Amino acid sequence: MDLESLSQKLESRDSFPSLPEVLSDVIHEIDAENISMEALARLIQKDVSFSAQLVRQANCGMYAEAGHVSTVVQAVRLLGFRMLKGFCLTLPIFSRYRNVSGIADLWYHCQAASACAGIVSRHVTGVEKEEAETAGLLHDLGKVFLILEMRSLTNDLHQTANDPLRSPDWREESEHLGINHCFVGARYGRMFNFPGSILDPILWHHEPQKAIHNKELTHVCCLGDQIATIVGAVHGDFLFVEPVLLHSLDYLGIRPDRFSSILEHCLEVVCRISPIP
Repeated sequence: MDLESLSQKLESRDSFPSLPEVLSDVIHEIDAENISMEALARLIQKDVSFSAQLVRQANCGMYAEAGHVSTVVQAVRLLGFRMLKGFCLTLPIFSRYRNVSGIADLWYHCQAASACAGIVSRHVTGVEKEEAETAGLLHDLGKVFLILEMRSLTNDLHQTANDPLRSPDWREESEHLGINHCFVGARYGRMFNFPGSILDPILWHHEPQKAIHNKELTHVCCLGDQIATIVGAVHGDFLFVEPVLLHSLDYLGIRPDRFSSILEHCLEVVCRISPIP
């Protein structure tokens, strides 16, 4: 697929698998900003499979500290509207394609990056935890499109993932396609009306110095992504930490002793995350 064909594909709402009708309704109600959490929970309960997945997510990883969640309304209250919208987009897609090579590892990485970004946000003034977690969850969503549509490229990247001399995945994608997963993910997020505060981190999480707006959140998302790799939640096409980690730490004023504490907390939380969508 050349760049022109790829761009045309991305312009269509069919560029990603369609969402279940109930989840499309949930996203619409969240965007309308005129629904209570209780009413939203009742709507979600119409999709039994998603309801079970949502409650499961609310009981693992970064949310486990909050105590046991047994109902959808408890899960909605715990997650918040932005994070719930993020799960509406990601859970059905990752679940549907969980047997495709690379998808399960990517889901684990996205959950870990979300948790790590949320932990980092606690140490950065002016960055909301829910926004950081949502950006972390969605940051690599564009990779799903590339795995499904550009199988030969992603297979090649997986085969050379452990080569320390190879360029990072996003650079290789840009070289071969003219765009990368960051652009694709931001395009998808824009399609579903995510605010700029979420789109900027998706677009620039590998190059946070290029972000014009939402700089702090973009650097937090970058750190969430890189820390997830440090603690072992890697995706299959690039296994290394990038030097941009040091730049983001410096930009956010996170000193080595605090970073060590953050790493310990992230490792503890990521160990509780289920790798299965």
